[in-house]
Amino acid sequence: MKLKQLKVRPKKILESSQCLTEMGALFECWASSGVDDKRCIATAKTLTDCLANQVKKTQKQNTINYHLARLSKQL
Repeated sequence: MKLKQLKVRPKKILESSQCLTEMGALFECWASSGVDDKRCIATAKTLTDCLANQVKKTQKQNTINYHLARLSKQL
């Protein structure tokens, strides 16, 4: 038995944002007091700081397709 193409797609894992609580607090502030209210400036500043300091995660390289391509020659 020989397989011409054999590919496996990795599962996508949904991750929540690191700044989700700050964003929720800002939306709650806007809903209660309006978008242009001065009381929401501090909440908006914390969200901006969180987004600026967000750590970007490096994506682990999935090597299963490499190994499947390498081993498919032996099938």
